[in-house]
Amino acid sequence: MRIGFIGAGSMVGAIARGAVAAGMDGTSFLFTDARGVSAPALAAEVGGAVASSNEELAQQADLIILGVKPQAQGTVIAQIRKTLNQRDGVAVVSIAAGRSLDTMAQDFGAAVPLMRAMPNVNAQVGASMTALCANDTVTPAQREAARSLLSAVGSVIDIEEKDFPVFTALAGCSPAWVFQMIEAFGRAGVKYGLKKAQSVEIAATAILGSAQLMLEAASKGANPSTLIDQVTSPGGSTIAGLLAGEEAGLSTAIVHAVDAAVGHDHRLG
Repeated sequence: MRIGFIGAGSMVGAIARGAVAAGMDGTSFLFTDARGVSAPALAAEVGGAVASSNEELAQQADLIILGVKPQAQGTVIAQIRKTLNQRDGVAVVSIAAGRSLDTMAQDFGAAVPLMRAMPNVNAQVGASMTALCANDTVTPAQREAARSLLSAVGSVIDIEEKDFPVFTALAGCSPAWVFQMIEAFGRAGVKYGLKKAQSVEIAATAILGSAQLMLEAASKGANPSTLIDQVTSPGGSTIAGLLAGEEAGLSTAIVHAVDAAVGHDHRLG
């Protein structure tokens, strides 16, 4: 299968590098980008090739990843629409936020197999949480091809398109909020005499381990409250910190952040 990437930004780069690291054949990858700079560099890195135009890429690829920004997607679709409407069996995966399957279908003007995927920034280290949905014309084989590619940079979950706004908040936006939490922990460590770099390393490592433990425990039926109870002891420092955090509105602030992100995504859509 020939996989074409239109756009060669950080997310496309993470996917292509991750796929090659996972054992996929980079020589089957074809790239383009608007300026003709990032695509040649990425192709050389992973062993792929560069198409002379988006239209040429559409003529050769079996699976196309639309890795351009939402505002540029309509223009790109106009460039490849005629070619894809004349070819059978070519599926398109969009990783642009806020562009629905219906909107893309209107751009194509025909029943093109379309999927939406939403990786997050952690794809850069092979730890993305990615959502995937598809229209009715996508075949099981096409969906599996997209899943296989995206799985190279982390976990993939199938959801309904209507749930993309809340997924975007929980997986797409939350890394920034976690980074902010790590920054706050770092400052707290400095307050009590640690160096900033030490504090950040301590907090980030603790959060990483906690997330891994949560996933393992969840596979056995546990929930976050179960693990909280394991960490807290009567009259201890953990419960004191938890209660102080709740008094300051920690849980409410997190829900408000999700509310704001979901509302913003709905306005985009």
